[in-house]
Amino acid sequence: MGVKNLDTDNEIYTFALKSALNEIQNVCPDIKSSFMFKEDGEIIASDETTPEKVIVRVVDAFDGIFEKADSVGGIEGVTLEGSKGRVNVSCMNDFYLVTVTSRKADMVYVNTVTRVLIPTVLRLLEKISPAPLKWG
Repeated sequence: MGVKNLDTDNEIYTFALKSALNEIQNVCPDIKSSFMFKEDGEIIASDETTPEKVIVRVVDAFDGIFEKADSVGGIEGVTLEGSKGRVNVSCMNDFYLVTVTSRKADMVYVNTVTRVLIPTVLRLLEKISPAPLKWG
């Protein structure tokens, strides 16, 4: 068994997840932004259109929510609805997937695609490199 290069493994994971997030937007054009992060705030992957400063602001905003949610067993999902669209946060494995959609988006379709594609990519990545991810 060879020595694993964690930086290379992380690059492969990030590339695969970023590609999956971009494909989700191709399949669901009503998704305007999507990214993944860990509960500690570390950004794992994002689509190619969402600016990092926006992601950082969103992740920071959820920090307080996660602290309060620990008392009720954590967060499995959160949906925020605004006049122009929705923000959906779902827990997948040890990551949180954030999707920002237009107001008219078919959320059943969006959720079906994201809840199938991202976990499938994560399972494939685990099979390719079964060692746990070490980010940072």
